[in-house]
Amino acid sequence: MPTSIANPAEVIQQTTNVDKLRQFLNVYWLRPENAFWMTLRSDTLARCPMNGPALDVCCGDGLFSFIHGGGELDLSFDVFSAAGQLDDVTNAHADMFDVVSDHYKPTVVRQPDAKIDVGMDLKAALLDKARALSFYQQLKQHDANEVMPFGDDSFQSIYCNAAYWIENIDLFLQELRRITRPGGCIVLQVKLACMQDYTLEAFRDQLGDRFLEIIGRGRLDTWPTLADRNSWEKRFEKAGLSVEDACPFVTRTHAQIWDVGLRPIAPLLVKMANGLKPDSRASIKKDWCDLLGELLSPMCDQKLDFFNDSSEPAEIQYVLRPTK
Repeated sequence: MPTSIANPAEVIQQTTNVDKLRQFLNVYWLRPENAFWMTLRSDTLARCPMNGPALDVCCGDGLFSFIHGGGELDLSFDVFSAAGQLDDVTNAHADMFDVVSDHYKPTVVRQPDAKIDVGMDLKAALLDKARALSFYQQLKQHDANEVMPFGDDSFQSIYCNAAYWIENIDLFLQELRRITRPGGCIVLQVKLACMQDYTLEAFRDQLGDRFLEIIGRGRLDTWPTLADRNSWEKRFEKAGLSVEDACPFVTRTHAQIWDVGLRPIAPLLVKMANGLKPDSRASIKKDWCDLLGELLSPMCDQKLDFFNDSSEPAEIQYVLRPTK
């Protein structure tokens, strides 16, 4: 009996996912749970061509958009080699990446096919890192909770994967509408409120406060505008935005795997890795990425879910258009 042949489009997509996962692992190898989440984000975002002029809101260090756009970085580079504040990560909830270091030197193997017109973020250190990629035409430091420093109808495409971090969410959405051209699009990837149910926070009585403090490091406090799907869509309508497409892409299973990951021991892993000689570090990192690439490849499936109930997705992508 002849062997059945897989759909060529599916084969291409799987290959693309594996390649993209490897690029994200190269950069985030000591936090592999972030690598597979970003692969899911990138795969979903690929459904939406970002025509210029384009704005990347809350772009951070730019690495997600750089890799999503087809950029590649040498194995010698990752975000951990220049991390700082490691002793304050667990108890003081410091951000190990919100520092600028002379060690931060991304070695670009391949530039993305196209640059992004403007990247915007609150943190100056992250913008300095984004600048090192030579990927954005312009970088703007700005608090997304405030009126944006752009004129009406400035952008054809806007992307943001951090809207749930924004406290002044109504103003934020109104501003996105204001600066988007008629016929332009806004792509938001947002976490839903059910994310809180997919963490170990639900077992506080059994695990204790200290356990959850180590695991969570205050992250739930940084997501002030989590909401269910209906509430997000009411916000969009209030801001004068219509939903053209809604694509769930992170399931309960993804969220529960991501919930712990290597987060609790990441500062220690970074110290250990950065204490190695360069050749040893590179060799270990390569083997690490090879193994994790195999382990995490099945996770880069938007529909992967081990639960039989019809639980809400953990993250969803919205394509929005300004209403006329």
